[in-house]
Amino acid sequence: MNAPKNPDHRKSMRSPVATPQEVANEPTAFPATTVELPSESLFPDWRRRLMRNLSRRSDSRWEPLTWIHVPKD
Repeated sequence: MNAPKNPDHRKSMRSPVATPQEVANEPTAFPATTVELPSESLFPDWRRRLMRNLSRRSDSRWEPLTWIHVPKD
């Protein structure tokens, strides 16, 4: 018997006939710098995050290894 589909899993899948507007409204897949947030830094636990990402089946987004922020002065 098939297991019921996870509705959260469906949210991460794009329709093959998605419009450009629907694609533009999707959250970014990876952290990206912007004018407001120009700095990117590694999480202190990036090695553990990477091991968790690689040790489980990748059926959703991975935990990010970096975060985007305003530079500290």
